[in-house]
Amino acid sequence: MKEIKSQEKKSKKIMAVTLTLLMVLGMLAGCGGNDSDVPETVTEIVNVAALNGPTGMGMVQLMDMTDKYAVETYQSPTDVTAKLINGEVDVAALPSNMAAVLYNKTEGQIAAVSPIALGVLHILGNNVDITEPSQLKGQTIVASGQGGTPEYVLQKVVEAAGLKLYEDVQVEWLANHAEVNTKLLTEDGTLAMIPEPFVSTALAAGKEGVAEVFDMNTLWKDATGQELPMGVLVARKAFVEERADDLKVLLNDLQSSVDFVNGSPAEAAQLIVEKGFIGKAEIAEAAIPNCHIVLYAGDKASEGAEILKTFNQTLFEMNPQAVGGKLPADDLYYLG
Repeated sequence: MKEIKSQEKKSKKIMAVTLTLLMVLGMLAGCGGNDSDVPETVTEIVNVAALNGPTGMGMVQLMDMTDKYAVETYQSPTDVTAKLINGEVDVAALPSNMAAVLYNKTEGQIAAVSPIALGVLHILGNNVDITEPSQLKGQTIVASGQGGTPEYVLQKVVEAAGLKLYEDVQVEWLANHAEVNTKLLTEDGTLAMIPEPFVSTALAAGKEGVAEVFDMNTLWKDATGQELPMGVLVARKAFVEERADDLKVLLNDLQSSVDFVNGSPAEAAQLIVEKGFIGKAEIAEAAIPNCHIVLYAGDKASEGAEILKTFNQTLFEMNPQAVGGKLPADDLYYLG
């Protein structure tokens, strides 16, 4: 009898140890997150298009991973969209409203993967004494980007202040942000809406009286309750569906690149200059924190989708053509 009881005790101990090991292994697997599901590399080269600005700056490390990615930079979204539609490009960084526009244009063949740059727009003044948006009444703002995101952001912010764009507040649209900066720095009394890195460039000029008046991301958030997405990562639906694992690899690498840029701005600035995004390292380093480079992947994908949904809804209410004529269906938003 004693021998039987001894064997029973041993069996119970073995079972207890086994269960404990299984629990520990399960916890360790859970702590591994999504990384355990990410393959080591892609099945074939991923063709990526980046715009020459904050929407592309988070990709700088990907540009050296030539065994996985062929990253090309472009000056204008129009240079990218045709290549995305015809399949020359798999994934692209674009202004946020272009995700909905292309989704509608291709009848649902584009996916919005994640916001990649939040509010980069600011209003600066040259010896201008304005502290509240309501004080913009009767003012003229110099800007670039008519018909794009900057115009819609400005319209929303002005409306939230109880004013009407082109009635209470005028806009002088110039050809590019460089021209806007020139006018800001040379003409007293100028109000200018510009994005990073032009903000840092203007402030670094050391012109007395030139200072920030408003952070448009803050005003947008006050008006809508959400962050302002200025850049979005989009992908062809065929790529998302047929090369799902390759997309996981890309997002994993992109997250590392984004973390590097945000966490090591001095080192990242050198690479940003090397890749041609900004001309001077000191300007790049100053601009990085205000570029709000982000990635909403994995568990954060739904948060990114909500930011984009609010953005698209807001633009649609102001001008349906801003998002391609109609609100996109929920399948626009990639949730992993």
